[in-house]
Amino acid sequence: MTLPTEQTRAGIRAILHPRSIAFIGASDDIVKWGGVLLHVLRKFNYPGAVYPVNPKADTIQGLRAYRSVGEIGQPIDLAVISIGVDGVEQAMRECAAAGVRAAMVVTSQFAESGAEGAAKQARVLAVARQAGIAMIGPNCMGVLNANENVALLNSTALVEYFSEIPRGRIGVVSQSGAVVGAMIARAGFVGAGFSSCVSLGNQADLEICDFFDYLVDDPATDVICLYMESARSVERMLAIARRARAAGKPVLITKAGRTPHGQKAVASHTASMAGTYDTFLARCRNEGIVVQTDALQMLLTAQALQAFPLPPAPGVALFSGSGGQGALGSDALSDHGLVPGELSAATRAALAPFFTASNQQLPYDLGAAASGPGKGRPDLLTGSMEPIFADPSVGACVYLMTPQGGMDDIARRFTELGRKYGKPALLANCASGITEHMRQALLGLGAPFFPSQHEAFLTLRDLEWLRSHDGPDPVDATPALSAQLQAFTQALPEGMQDEDTSKGLLALAGIDVAAGELAVDADAAVSVAGALGYPVVLKIVADGVTHKSDMGGVQLDLRDADAVRAAFGRIRRAAEGLPGAIFRGCLVQPMVQAEAELMIGTLYDAEFGPFLLIGAGGTLVELMKDTQLLPAPASPRAIERAIRGLRCFPLLDGYRGRAPADLDKLVRIGHRISLLAAQLGARMPEMDINPLAVRGDRAVALDARLRWCAQPDLAVGSPA
Repeated sequence: MTLPTEQTRAGIRAILHPRSIAFIGASDDIVKWGGVLLHVLRKFNYPGAVYPVNPKADTIQGLRAYRSVGEIGQPIDLAVISIGVDGVEQAMRECAAAGVRAAMVVTSQFAESGAEGAAKQARVLAVARQAGIAMIGPNCMGVLNANENVALLNSTALVEYFSEIPRGRIGVVSQSGAVVGAMIARAGFVGAGFSSCVSLGNQADLEICDFFDYLVDDPATDVICLYMESARSVERMLAIARRARAAGKPVLITKAGRTPHGQKAVASHTASMAGTYDTFLARCRNEGIVVQTDALQMLLTAQALQAFPLPPAPGVALFSGSGGQGALGSDALSDHGLVPGELSAATRAALAPFFTASNQQLPYDLGAAASGPGKGRPDLLTGSMEPIFADPSVGACVYLMTPQGGMDDIARRFTELGRKYGKPALLANCASGITEHMRQALLGLGAPFFPSQHEAFLTLRDLEWLRSHDGPDPVDATPALSAQLQAFTQALPEGMQDEDTSKGLLALAGIDVAAGELAVDADAAVSVAGALGYPVVLKIVADGVTHKSDMGGVQLDLRDADAVRAAFGRIRRAAEGLPGAIFRGCLVQPMVQAEAELMIGTLYDAEFGPFLLIGAGGTLVELMKDTQLLPAPASPRAIERAIRGLRCFPLLDGYRGRAPADLDKLVRIGHRISLLAAQLGARMPEMDINPLAVRGDRAVALDARLRWCAQPDLAVGSPA
């Protein structure tokens, strides 16, 4: 049983807004936890009451010490407990007797150390819960409320280097104390600032979603950053993210553990290509959450979201003092999936007083302006940059600062132009270690400092993603299965289904499938081929065979009876050489010519639910890994965006004279498959069409397979 919501929120307020703090285990030695936390709190002028508790001392760090919490005799909002693990339970009992509202337990050797520690943790938690004490930890590094000078975080940057807390409007909740410490250290360098930072420790009581929920309502927080390794309830986390989006607060997550989970021995292409992290990522992105792979990069994006509006257009204008750096930056821009801006004729005309005709384009080169028609003009710098900021096709501007004179002045003018035109203006260091004056100028303006162009482009990619992903698209309620589909699925046996059965399900769902007939011997195969018309394809039908092509079980472009007989024999002999394979015959199908091949599949994850996967198809599907994963059911708009996001999309869009695919038809197929995934849920753990042969306005499922689970135990997939 957890604390009621209002009690939980009251406990969090006692932790982050305490009017009085007792330090159980306080020390004069600032190497010890009980010494360093008291020291850093006082260093930053905490305004509330502070009560050191240590029965062996009369004074600690110049303050009167108390023998116990009960001796204090005043209301205590927060008790910081930093004593040996075996004394924590008794300390919590004393807190309960004294009416303490919340406790922060930094002591380690609890659940993280094994079964014995877990039992101790459970006893401490039981005492706290019975007394209604909200507890953070154990094994946590502390908390920070920057705006109220509550510095209770063992951060080396705070303890040894910073004279001021980096204040701002970024709220951080982390399952790693070291990650929080690193973010605080970087904040001082890049100009970021915090409302609150929370290190959770073991999350015995208060957990990541409790503080996430608090930050959504916190008036001092504009952007929320989470570092997580797991969540007790992903659905709760996503529901809170929806609240954050409604409140206009972007959410960024860095999640550890991106390695796909192991696959079962019999797995579809879909299952082998979508691990647990992928499903987590798809659910988060569907809610408009920015998911990062690095917490320090997450901090830069969060600071940019504080400092800049989202880009009003996708075009990016690069500025530099060097033509060479501009060229390198242009390559890097493309590497990061960003689109260079295209200047209008009006903009180029406005640049004519400053540039020769060959330089009236992007990337902007300050060196070319300084030696061009505008040489010596007092308005050279601002006048030559401003028309680019004003161009409607330019949504964001990035200055790649190479070594040059007046770097701090350039930074100031560049930042001011970004604010004037309401566009992100990112200034990236390409001048190594000689940019300190420029960095200080930026921080004085409240603008972020980007240590490299790579970090600036990663941040801009996040801003552009948020611009184009404004939350989940509306999805109609999933319709019930038709009577035909219901009857069909009720008759399915447990386990992997053969191709013919899998295609039957697809056909009932309205998907075009390649016609075919099972032939049990070569004579029957010749007869079927003659009825269908040449050329044909033979495909093995055998128990225990999943990847047909790998064992020679697919024979293509057979143009006469002799070719069919020979191919049937090759397939039979190949099957006889496979341990455990039981040959049933060959499926005979017409040969379908395709200009592109897609794979469309479904996956059910026990924690995250059903998904639709769309990607490049064919025999190299696992090697290419050109896929997009969407929660099911997916909206037609989301499916179209996913198809356009594939690297292979040019093959569908008329590449080198090919007939363009009927994109609307592909979207309809994807939508029907996503509905099927949502309707069948855990009963269809995985299914895929591979390939879906695409040629002009035709899209046909050539092969398909699915796994059926009549009575699912919801054990498919793994928790995040």
